[in-house]
Amino acid sequence: MSSDKVALVTGGTRGIGYGTAQELAGAGYNLVLGYKENNQRAEGAKAELEETYKVRVFLVAGGAEEETTVDAYFACVDENFGGKLTALVHNAGSMYGPQGLPPKPGANGSWFAGWEAYEYYQNLYSRCFLRLVEKAVTRMEDDRGYIVAVSGVGCNSNTSPSLPYFTPGMAKSSMEYMVRNYAKQLAPRRITCNTVIPGMIDTEAWAPVKERLGNDGMEGMVNRLCGMKRWGTPREVGGVIAFLCSERASFITGVAIPVDGAFHLK
Repeated sequence: MSSDKVALVTGGTRGIGYGTAQELAGAGYNLVLGYKENNQRAEGAKAELEETYKVRVFLVAGGAEEETTVDAYFACVDENFGGKLTALVHNAGSMYGPQGLPPKPGANGSWFAGWEAYEYYQNLYSRCFLRLVEKAVTRMEDDRGYIVAVSGVGCNSNTSPSLPYFTPGMAKSSMEYMVRNYAKQLAPRRITCNTVIPGMIDTEAWAPVKERLGNDGMEGMVNRLCGMKRWGTPREVGGVIAFLCSERASFITGVAIPVDGAFHLK
């Protein structure tokens, strides 16, 4: 099923990134998947994708917040696919600090998580996206390029801002602005650039919160925040991303699409 289509997905070996990789592979995309450090998980994802979808999959380790990692993504594209890229999906994300939990407000009531956290999120989201797109567009053909950024709830005016998400949200808000700006810049080349905003998606990223709240607490949160009163799945998000990376979506650009079971309507 493999074709000449190539997608780079950051954070592509688990969670929403892996759901996206599955959907793209099912659409005939060969893949370059970035991941941070879980080699066993990454190799398992590669093997499953190659066996199930008969596509070529390459792995690049390293934190997406590092410029050297971004360089390595494109070195992989150049070496294995002749410098041709069809789709870019910036999905990588994490919470700053060892616990994987949102911060608590400081003594003065501020939700600002500090300058180290600020720089971490700026590097992971806005700066990384800037680095990725500036390199990606030199490898994309006119009429055949797709860019998708994965943002978060409360980072634009669709929903009320989340106070604990203040510091990472600043970086994702900047990324969403860049999406709209790049969409305008790239429209003459007919390369699209869009944002997808997941809601409560059942991934490992929620594990620390689940542990803290317990099953009843998590069920109550889902029922309260999600209009559909259920978790979303990684492939539900990945399916929308794969659609945006297809010719069927070639006239859609510069938009932010919630994939959240009506979370944004609460």
